[in-house]
Amino acid sequence: MNELNELDHQLTLAINGSDSLFWDNVMYTVTNTFSWTVVIITLLIIIFKNNTWKEAVMVYVTIALLIFVADRICSGLVKPMVERWRPTQDPQLMYLVDVVRDYRGGRFGFFSGHACNTMCVAMFLAWLFRSPKVTVTLFFWSLTTTFTRLYLGVHYLGDVCVGFFIGAILGFLFYWLMERFVHPYIGRKKFISEQFTSSGYLKNDMDTFMTIIFFNYICVIIFALTLGIG
Repeated sequence: MNELNELDHQLTLAINGSDSLFWDNVMYTVTNTFSWTVVIITLLIIIFKNNTWKEAVMVYVTIALLIFVADRICSGLVKPMVERWRPTQDPQLMYLVDVVRDYRGGRFGFFSGHACNTMCVAMFLAWLFRSPKVTVTLFFWSLTTTFTRLYLGVHYLGDVCVGFFIGAILGFLFYWLMERFVHPYIGRKKFISEQFTSSGYLKNDMDTFMTIIFFNYICVIIFALTLGIG
């Protein structure tokens, strides 16, 4: 176990930080949930547009419960029970970690809430939309958002891997529960054509959703460049 823990330390330090102010600004911005506000609004609109209002509300409620449960398991149960220091808070490691804008996070970091929350949402939406392109985009979003936690030094690689695993399980579980018990017709539309995914979402809306996500990345890069110039 000590050897595994030491390997986790070394891999985390290898990924953490850089000498680039530009990348510091990018990672610090991407890790902030507020930077994804436009994407979240677009998502809510697409869900509402492609469902009856009752179905849309059920999807909203399920996603909200999913995020709440994931957060409570992570921050309310596991972190205070395991009490594993974040790299930026670990007395043995904190002075070796590159810190951006003096951001160190809370005391404990096992497992990563960012990894769990983003992966559970990505997995849930992947099953909801049933669009291969959107699925790849969602997992890319989860991976890049979570990578910022390693770059900023507020999580070990092990924290992130466990967070991904638990998030994936929760995302699929909540989708399965919604489809089987809450509303059995969500995800199984009757009228499907080449214009729709297999779950009944307009492919044009899926393209719009992906475009907004990547446009958001471009905005983050521009913002980071602006901060660098300033």
